[in-house]
Amino acid sequence: MAPNTEQAIKEIEFDYYVGVFEVLPNEQDSNLTHWSSAVVGSIKQIRKSSRHMVLLLVSNDGDFLSQFVKEALDNDVLIWPTRVMLITRLSLQRLHPLGKALSGINAIVITRETSKAERWGVYAYLPYSHRVVLVATWTSVAGLSYHADTQLFPNKFRRLTDGAHLGVVGQNFPPHVVVRKTRSNESQESKFVFSGPLLLVLEMLARNINFTYDLVQPSDGSWGFLFPNGTWNGMIGMLHRKEVDFGLGPFGITYLRAQVVDYTSPLVVDYGRILGRRGDTAVDPWSFAFPLTYSVWASTFATLIIVLLLAKVLSKIHWNPEFQSPRISLSVYLRTFLQQDVEVSADSTWERMILAVWILAIFVLTECYSTNLISLLAVRYISEPYQTVRAVLDDPKVTMIWFANTAHQQYLAGVESGIFYELVQVGKRGRMKLITPAEYEETVTTYVSRGDHVMMNPDTIMRMFLTEDYMDKGNCKFYLSKEGFLPLTFCMVVQKYSPLLSPINEVIRAVIEGGFYNYWMDNAFANAKSCKNPPRKITVQEPLALANVWGMFAVLVSGDLIGVIVLCLEIITKRISSGSLGRS
Repeated sequence: MAPNTEQAIKEIEFDYYVGVFEVLPNEQDSNLTHWSSAVVGSIKQIRKSSRHMVLLLVSNDGDFLSQFVKEALDNDVLIWPTRVMLITRLSLQRLHPLGKALSGINAIVITRETSKAERWGVYAYLPYSHRVVLVATWTSVAGLSYHADTQLFPNKFRRLTDGAHLGVVGQNFPPHVVVRKTRSNESQESKFVFSGPLLLVLEMLARNINFTYDLVQPSDGSWGFLFPNGTWNGMIGMLHRKEVDFGLGPFGITYLRAQVVDYTSPLVVDYGRILGRRGDTAVDPWSFAFPLTYSVWASTFATLIIVLLLAKVLSKIHWNPEFQSPRISLSVYLRTFLQQDVEVSADSTWERMILAVWILAIFVLTECYSTNLISLLAVRYISEPYQTVRAVLDDPKVTMIWFANTAHQQYLAGVESGIFYELVQVGKRGRMKLITPAEYEETVTTYVSRGDHVMMNPDTIMRMFLTEDYMDKGNCKFYLSKEGFLPLTFCMVVQKYSPLLSPINEVIRAVIEGGFYNYWMDNAFANAKSCKNPPRKITVQEPLALANVWGMFAVLVSGDLIGVIVLCLEIITKRISSGSLGRS
């Protein structure tokens, strides 16, 4: 007997591969929690070196076994890959309080069947029940004898023999999971109906693994976000707190999430994209100014000034003293620009040369203007301005919309440099909105359709909205950017170290390798191709309406009005000047 607990712990000898532990508390030391915690802590160091550990537990003390199993479960020592062999003389009835814990781990119980004969039974507790099955027997004469179709450590979670009722969490994430609210005609109570490819996977899991389920939604409508205080919200939080058995998601793989949940085999790889509103196809009333850019207009008037200065300088040079220098007039070059007739002195050869070059340049410019104007009126260009994250950042008038508490948001919360760091900074200045999946459709129709907001989220959910938009209205009002960003691998998730992971992965791999999931996704996007690459240019053959060209008439009327005002000022000025001369 060890004199106290401290000495009992000191007697533990182990390295990082094999450990032998003997607990010898005395009668005065009744603190089971203290010394069982110390033993579990040492065993955990061994488990960290290998996920596949064999734990041989020998004890006839029921209180010790209960406390040890509790501590081991709380410290993730008895995970499913760990094989536990419990050897005890306690009867199965005495081990009944441990039944629930032993049914959820990879454990067998070896206990003496009779007090007279040396016959030991090897038992396994079936999951989600207290039923015990005999796996094998051992006697000193015959040795170990297996029962038919059994293994020493049976894979009891591959198919739940007695069935189970599991908790599953999911929420609206089209097309993977579609949640619609319906109302019963009889009870007038509203309920949520789930559908989508992941629900088909869930049904296959239920049939193959043999369980029923309750499908719930997270109260806060979130996937899962780690807050600075170390707590998780959303579906990840529910799994971490073991309120449900697994989550549909699908969830993007991140390092922080992988610390508290386990991911299944991948379902899809998705990229973030930008959802924006396409430009209007109506003719802009000021389109007559669009064939030439501002730089071309500025270059034209700058060239006009240079030509006038050149003509003025050349007029000062007396090429022939017998002739008077010609009078340089701005109206000559302006009339040429406006395609009006001009008169030039017959003897000013150099001026005719300058004017000829000017006329040639104006002719080419005018032809380009007229052909481009016809193209603008006949061929409507539909703008899709935000094709990159940089384009969004550079436009201070646009606001970004993201899903709250997602893998993307977790990444943005920790980014410290680069373009996404800039994105976070402009978001802090009021250019970022966070929404829940329930607000998605309303947000797109209210904000994104105005043109001053863009949605930045995974590609599949936004392509689903393009499909619904085409089906409802027969047009392609929105577009997706060509640039993808922040790729994520999406999976389902289970509780950390859950034994359900292996059988779930078997079904998911069969679904993916068989092409079923891609087939279901393609059916969900039956009309998505109609709006995937819509034409950005369309040709129209219709007469122009006044609403399309009123800008030209506005310029004409404004010019005429200014001319009349100038004429009136000239008349008034002339009369004032004549009156002053008469009095003098």
